Formats: sequence, C-alpha cells, structure tokens
Amino acid sequence: MTVHPLGVGCRPIGGQGTGTGSSAQRSELQDDDARDGLKLAVKRGATVFDTADIYGLGHSQRLLGQALAHDRDQVCITTRVAHRGTAVHAYAPPHLRHQLEQTLEDLQTGYLDVVLLDADSFGPGDCFLNDAAITLHDLRTRRLIRAVGLSMPCGPGASGPAAGARLVRVLEAMEPDVLAARYNGLSAEPSIAGENLFEYAKRKQIPVLVCEPLARGLLTGKYSASPVDTHSVQRFGTEQLAAVHDGLEPLRRRFGNDPAGLARLALRFCLAQYDQAIVLAGFSTSDQLETNYTLIDEPFTDEDLDLVDDTYRRMRTRLSAIGAASGSVS
Repeated sequence: MTVHPLGVGCRPIGGQGTGTGSSAQRSELQDDDARDGLKLAVKRGATVFDTADIYGLGHSQRLLGQALAHDRDQVCITTRVAHRGTAVHAYAPPHLRHQLEQTLEDLQTGYLDVVLLDADSFGPGDCFLNDAAITLHDLRTRRLIRAVGLSMPCGPGASGPAAGARLVRVLEAMEPDVLAARYNGLSAEPSIAGENLFEYAKRKQIPVLVCEPLARGLLTGKYSASPVDTHSVQRFGTEQLAAVHDGLEPLRRRFGNDPAGLARLALRFCLAQYDQAIVLAGFSTSDQLETNYTLIDEPFTDEDLDLVDDTYRRMRTRLSAIGAASGSVS
C-alpha cells in the first residue's frame, strides 16, 4: 500500500469521551455527513485514519467502520486504547484485550493496522508496562494487530534526564513499529532522551504520526483576540491570541488570508520534518476535507519552507516571552 502523507484524524466525528467515565460529548458533525466525509477522503487518496475508543465512547470507531467497510484493504486504521471503564487500569491485560476485541467489533474488521498506547500511562512506576507489551506483542505475532504504536509524551514533564531515561525504558519494552507525537509550528521540538524525535525515527526507520498539526486551529489564523470573540479568548488567552495573530502576518502577506491556505502551510511544515511523517488532520465538513487534499499537493518550495519555519520560530519566541509555554497553545 502506498501511504498518503495526509491522514484523517477522527476525533471530530466521534465527540469527546473520558477514559474513566461513561459519558461522551458528541460532535456537531452529523453522522451521515461524517460517513460521507470519510468516504470522500478515500476517494481523494487518504490511506491512514486515526481513531480511539474514547472518541465518543466508540462512536467514532463505529462511524469509521461503517464508512470504510468496502475499502478496508485500501486503508490503514490506527486506534488508541484508553478507555478504562471499571477495570483497575486501561492497560491491565484482560481489559486491554477486551477493549481491542470491542474495537474490532466497532470497526467491523478482523485486524487492526496500528494500536497506539500512551507512553505516559502505564500506571504507578510503570507497573503495567511489561504486561501491556507482552499482550500487544502476542497480538502482533497472531496478526490481529499489524503494528505496535507508542504515543510520545509532551509538555514540561516530558523533558529532563529522568523523563528521558524512563522513556527509553518504555521504548525498549514496547518495541514500537510506529510513533505518534503532538507537533506543530508552535510546539516545542519533541525529543527522546535529548535526541530529536524525527531523527530517532529516521535512525530506527519507523513512521511518525503527527497529531494537532494546526495547533488546535491557531495556525489557520481563524481566531481573534477581539473582545467580541469571547470563546477564543477564554480558550487560549488574549495575549497568546494576539501573539499568534500578529505573528502570522508575514505568511498572510506572502500567501494570503485564507485559513485553508494557512492550514496548508502548517501541514507542509510538519511533513517537511521527516519523509515518513504522516500528518493527521481532522475535519468538520466535507468541503474542509476536500480542500485539505487539494491544497496539500500545491507546489511548496524550499524558500516557502524557510519563511514558514522562520515565522513559526519567531512566534514561539514571542509566546515564550509573554510567559506562555509553547505546549499550552499547541
């Protein structure tokens, strides 16, 4: 299978759920529209679809399974397992197997291409790490899952010698075939024990799923620091919004004001980090999805990348100067 570098993030089509609770906030995207959008993505060349059991408490997976039922052999489904339910821990072996069986049923498939576990969620002292690794390796051997994935930690607690040494131990135990990381133009450079994550992946020759490439929409320029836009101000903060809005001006002058065009720059920036990067972008309408796949193929020169890289670097510096940790807006 030839993998398209732009994948589809399926969180928006399922709504929010929690790993321990039983409630879920459904997406505003209607189910029929979600299915139509997913089918359109396949027609536009999408090959990677990322979901999770907590997205709508299985609703995202069920919609994805329905939409891809006739195209299963043409796509790669990656799924995260995080819903604990009544189990002692989400990664306790019996529960982990149960959740994977439920995921197979919800997705209407006999196998999973990639199962992702969170590198920071193996319990106190990583007490569930070895058992989780054994469980997934066994399922991989039996071909019920084709690849083991590990979602990298982010934020202030993910750096430092102790965190780096721990992460190395987790990687050694899990032996992942795929990594996933939250990364965009506003985020700190992801690393593994001091080594750039993309350089690590290149050395190991494993792909990286890039999550939140648009920094929750900030890099599209659609949010304003205006007092009228109270929702955005409450979500991100006035100073941070102003820093991002002003910081994007060099890109607006070069490429225009259209949020879709600015989104293309953010996606291409992420893809430029590594030739095996797969950038996951969600969608709220089929038109948005169509636009993403149309614009991603437009020419993008080294000069364009240099300007985008420099612009994002200046924005990160300004955000840091006003006391906004890059992870808080990424």
